[in-house]
Order: sequence, then C-alpha cells, then structure tokens
Amino acid sequence: MDRAGYARPSTGDLQGTDQNCAVQSWLGHLCCHRILFIIIMPIVGLCFCCCRCCGNCGGKMQQTVRDNMVCKRRVFEVFLFVVTILIAVGMVFAFLCNDALSTSVTQANTTISGTFQNVRRYFNNTKTQLDYIVDQYDTMSAAVNYDLDNIDQTLGVAVQERLRPQVGTTVNQLVDMINTVEPTKAALLAVQIALGQLQTGAQDLNTALADQRTTLNATLNFCQPSDTVCVNLRKDVNQLSPGGDFSTLNDVNAELDAVNNLLQSYDISAIAEMASNAFEGIPNRVQNYSTDVVADVKKLLADNKDVFGNLSASLNGQVQAIANSTEVYQDAATQYLVKFVIPNNMYRWYAGLGLCCLVLLVVVFNLLGLIFGLCSYNSDHTPTTRTCGSTTGGNLLMSSVGFAFLFCWLLMLLVTIFFLVGSPMERFMCRPLETQEIFAETIDKPYFFQMSMSSNNSNSQSGTPAPSIKYWLGQLLLQDDQIPMKAGDILRNCSENKGLLAVLQLDRYSFGGVNTTDLLNQINNINIDDQLDPLNVDFSTVKVLDQDTRDSMTDFKDSGVSNIDFDAYLAEVNKGLTQVDLPTYAQGLRTAADNFQPGSNPETGVRNNANKIDQLHTTKVVPLLDDVDVLKNNIQQLKQTVSDLQTTIDTLLTSAQDAETYLQNEGGNAVKEEAKTYGNTLLGYAQQYADWIMVRFSDDFGGCKPVSDAYQSIVLLACSYFLDAFNGFWFGLGWCLLFYVPSIIFGVKLAKHYRRMDYETEYDYDYRYENVPMSNMDRKQPSAPPAWHRPEITRGWQAGPEEIERESVL
Repeated sequence: MDRAGYARPSTGDLQGTDQNCAVQSWLGHLCCHRILFIIIMPIVGLCFCCCRCCGNCGGKMQQTVRDNMVCKRRVFEVFLFVVTILIAVGMVFAFLCNDALSTSVTQANTTISGTFQNVRRYFNNTKTQLDYIVDQYDTMSAAVNYDLDNIDQTLGVAVQERLRPQVGTTVNQLVDMINTVEPTKAALLAVQIALGQLQTGAQDLNTALADQRTTLNATLNFCQPSDTVCVNLRKDVNQLSPGGDFSTLNDVNAELDAVNNLLQSYDISAIAEMASNAFEGIPNRVQNYSTDVVADVKKLLADNKDVFGNLSASLNGQVQAIANSTEVYQDAATQYLVKFVIPNNMYRWYAGLGLCCLVLLVVVFNLLGLIFGLCSYNSDHTPTTRTCGSTTGGNLLMSSVGFAFLFCWLLMLLVTIFFLVGSPMERFMCRPLETQEIFAETIDKPYFFQMSMSSNNSNSQSGTPAPSIKYWLGQLLLQDDQIPMKAGDILRNCSENKGLLAVLQLDRYSFGGVNTTDLLNQINNINIDDQLDPLNVDFSTVKVLDQDTRDSMTDFKDSGVSNIDFDAYLAEVNKGLTQVDLPTYAQGLRTAADNFQPGSNPETGVRNNANKIDQLHTTKVVPLLDDVDVLKNNIQQLKQTVSDLQTTIDTLLTSAQDAETYLQNEGGNAVKEEAKTYGNTLLGYAQQYADWIMVRFSDDFGGCKPVSDAYQSIVLLACSYFLDAFNGFWFGLGWCLLFYVPSIIFGVKLAKHYRRMDYETEYDYDYRYENVPMSNMDRKQPSAPPAWHRPEITRGWQAGPEEIERESVL
C-alpha cells in the first residue's frame, strides 16, 4: 500500500506489464516500418516512372561530360557490384533456408516417429524393470519358504542349542553312563577269563620254577666250597621265584552276574535312545508342532504377493496408459505430416523458389548490366556515340530497377507476414521451450486453465464457470490437482536421468494409485512375528529319566562293580610273572659256566640249567604275557569307568531329573524366544528386499532421460530446424530488400553512364555556329556535335585561345 492507501502492483505484475508493453511497441514499430515500405515503394516507383517519362529524374537522354565522370562511373560500378553481391548473398541464404525448410519437413516424420519410439521403448523398459522388481518378491519368498521347510534346522537346532547348557550336557552324560553298561560287562568278562588263565598258568609256572631251583642247587653241589662262582650262583638261585601272586585276587563272577542280570532285565539300547531323543529330538519336535504355523506364514506370503502384484499391475497399467497415449499422439502427428504437410511441402518449396527467383531477377540484371557495361564501355566514345553493348548494359540496369520497384512491395509484404509469424514464435515459443520457462507461465501456473477459461467466458459472456484445477499436471498424472507437479521440474529431473521416484515423487504421492510407501508398507505387512506367536512346542511328555532308566542305573550302581579292589589287581599285575627276567638269568648262567673247567660237571650242569630256564620262559611265561596285558588293560578301564560309580550315578540321576523338569517347564519359553529371533531372520529377507527396492527406485528405476531427449528432439525439430529455417528464409529476403534502395539508386546512376545519350550537354552548340539557319531545327535528330568535340576532325586543327579555354571548361 502507498501512503494514499492504494494497492501497488507487485513486482512480477510490473515486469510482466513492462515486457508486454515493450513487445507490443517493438512489434508495432517494425510493422509500421514495413507497412510504410510496402505503401511508399510502389508510390515512389510510380512517381519515379512518371518523373522519368517527363524527362526528369535522369530521364533526359543527355549527359554533360566532365573530368570526374570516369571516377564517378567506377564508384557507381563498385557500389552497385557490392550491393548486388550482398543481395545475392541474401538470395542464396534464402534459397538454402528454403531448401533446409523442405528437408526439415521431409525428415519430420522420421524424427517424430523415432522420438516416440524411444519414448515407448522407455516406458516398455520401465515396465520390464518393474516386472523384474516384482519377480524378486518370488526370490525373497523362496528364501523364506526354504527356511520354513527346514524349520527343524533353522529354528529347532537354535532351540536345541539354547537348551544344551541346562539339558543337553546332562542328557549326554546320562546316555554315556547308560552306554557304559555293555563295555563294563565286556571288561568284567575279559578280567574273569584272563584272571582264571593267569591263576592256572601261574601255578604251573611256580612248580616249574621250584623244580629248576632244586636242579640248579644240585648242580652247584659239585663245586668246591671255596669256588666264588658257585657261591655267587647259590645266592641268586632264589631269584627263580614267581612275581605276583594271582591266587590272592578275588574273581569278579558276582559283579559279572549282576551286570548280566541288568542287561537281561532292561533294554539298555532303548533306554539310551529314549534318553538321547529327549534332547536330540528337539528339532523334529519343533518341526512337528510348527506345521500349522508354517502353513500360515506361507499363506501370508502368497496373499501379500497377490496384493503386491496388484499394486505393481496398477502402476504398470498407468505406465502402459501413458505409452498408449504417446502412440496416439504419434499416429496423429504422422497422419498430419503424411496426408497434409509432406505432400504440400513441394508447393511451398516452389513458392519459396519463386520468391528467390524474383530477387534473382534483380541480381541477374544488375550483373548482366555491369558485365555488358564494363565490357562494352569505351572511354574514347562520347555519351552520344556509346556502343550498343554499353547501352544494353544500361538498359539491363534500368530493367533491374524496374523489377525492384515492381516486386519489392510484394516481397516486403510477405517478409512482414513471415516476420509476424516467425519472430514471435522464436521469441515467445521457442526460447521459453528451450529454457522451459514456458511451463512456468502456462501449465505449471496454479489455476492456469481456470484463468484461461475465465478470460474466454468473460469475452463470450456465457457465464459458464471455469473448472477449478490448481495444478493441471498433478491432475493428469496423479489425479490430484493439489499436488504441485510441474513440467519444468519433471524435464529438469529427466535431463539428469533421475528415476520415477524423484520425478513423480513416488515417496510422497501416488502414481496410478500406488507409491513407494504403499509398496514398502505392503512388504512390511508381512508380519511373520504375529504368525509365529501361536507356535507352541509341548515338552511336557518328554522323558529324560523314566522309571526303567532310574532302575537300571540303580541296579548298575548296586552291582558291586565299583567295589572291586582295582589297586590290588594292578599291584599284582605290575609285579610280573617272575622276579627276574628268565632269559637274562639264563644268559648269566652261561657267562658263569665259562669260568668253570670245560667238560666238568659244574660247567655242564650250569649250561643245562640255563637251557632249561630258556625253555621254561618260552613254554610257561610267554603264553601268560597276553593274559597279563588283558587283565591290566581291562582293570584300568573298569577303574576309570566305574570308580566312584555310586556317587556319580546318584549325582547324574539328580541332574537328569532336573534337566527333565527344566525341559518340560522352560522348553516352550525357549521356543518362543528363539521363534522371535527366527522371525526377525525371516523378516530380514523382506527388509532386505524392501531396501533393495528403494535402491532400485532411487538409482535407475525409470531413469527418464529418454523423455528429456524426446522433448529436446521435438524442440530441436520445431525450432532449430523448421523455425530457424523459416526465419532464415524471411530474413534472407528482408536482407535483399534492405539493399534494394541502394541498388535502385546506383543502378539508375550507372545506367546514365552506360546508355547512349541523345545530347551531350544541355546546350549542344558553339558560339561560332550562331549563324546556322533555323531551318536545321526541323531535323528528326539533333545536329552533330561541334567539330572541336570530335578528335578525328580537330586532329589537324589549331585551336585558338578561346577554344582552348572552352575545352578546359568542358
């Protein structure tokens, strides 16, 4: 508001008003100039023609010979030649533009068809990309279904590992303990057999050793009492004695019988399998109880696929509708070009060629006039004696002037019309189209169609209210005129090859009733957590420790296996079968025998004893060594397995009972907790798919560079090819008309120097011939020039002072 309280127009209104005023003033001035040219030039030509017919305006056939006439003629020739060349340049430019205009019209069909084909190909590729994105839903669904089909491994194993610290370890220990019954029986049996064989063998070995000691002592009796070798041998005789006393070891028949009774009373393998299945069978149990849940999740995926497919089909349908509309536009444009523009283009080309030929007349006559005039002009000839060729050159120049006057108004009229069509189109259509400013003032302007309709209604006074559409493009593409969808923004984004997500703002608005938020929400609606909530695995019937297992373990504990004195067995076994190594002892006897006299009774007897000891070792000791090893190994195994058996089994039975209770009470909770993690894993596939969709939409989905290229191609065809050629055509003609006036002036001036004159001066006589009779005046042609003007007559005449002065003046 100003100080007086009146509303001031906005800056935009002022700029728009000033621009409109400037444009109207500019067009008005140009039109006035051309209209004046169109009106004045025919009048000037008519006046000029009448003036020359009256002997004025250079029409009088006389010319005064002056000293600078040659210079003037050459200046006129140069200027006329330059002007003619400039006119010829404009004519050639107009001809080329006319030909280029025909070429652009001829190629328009190919260009438009190719452009629309590229646009349709873009939409088809967009549909293909969308179909590919939708197809990847099947990949995501297949991954989820695979995990569901293998839920025993994906969820069941996870539950099993969660229960392993409290249940798995105890169950495994119980199973291991159950599985030791059979090996214990086998070990006891081996101990029993080996012990029996050792006791029998050891008894025979003891008898043999006693006999050998008696024989060796008898042999040593042959020695002298003072013989130190024999004394030493007597000291070592007692080493031939047994090592361990296996007869003192108790047998394990009672323990073996107890274990045998245990194995006969219970199916140990079944008990072990039952205990093992209590824990190892958790994955199968989870799978069995999750059949309905898996079916529900698969149904949810299938239902969401249908909905997701419907959304994509809707979006695809909208894209297809746009593609079909482009085909309709292409058909309309092609039919218009083929049926009307291209067939009539030939006539337009002929018309343009005819206009160029009108200009060509002036150029040709000017050039011919210059050629004839230059080639035929002789400076020795007087204006009245010029040659026929020179006169022809002058006549040609005057013909050029006549054609210029005759057709210049028509050419200027056409140039003005072409200018009024082409220049505003270039200024107000092509430039805004190239800069895309036209959209800001038209379809991107809020309520543009309402304002246009209101203006038309006010002019027609029909009173019909205009439709209220705020943003026309938003209504067209998104069916919501409140969405600020602008063609300028779309083309700018497409020039950067952005996708539909950025161009149509699919994250905020719906295209074809669909936006990316809808797609992502539909994926997020795959709420697998809710489907997994009903999953409940019943562990109440699971038995880790049933009565048979408890009884078998009690009987095993009471079998007396743990009461065996394993240390006593090992102590006797470690003593060996003999106190001394018999082969070593026999070798010592042979060494001692070497000290006796060869062939003596002691020497022979000692050697025989050594041989018998070796034989004793071979027959009595070596067969028992395997039994010693069997006994020792099995005793060690039993000691390791069943030592402290009562405490171990009591503790294990208590732990197994606790594990069973924990599994029955907490197993279901463990399943639910792991099911949540499992559900998050399955949802991870959907989230990964959603993230991938956003990446595809953000990066390269529907990159609309082809749309921008199509727009640029249409603008390039209409403006840079067609309209520029059209404007170039009228500009070339206007350029030629610009030099018509100097061409007329220099043509008229130069024609005076080329044409044969009737008189050389205005007063073509000499004072010396004032007494010529008046009867000469009735001649048809003027009299010949004075003799002093004729070189061939005055060549031998001596002129006086007056003649010399007169000649210098002329």
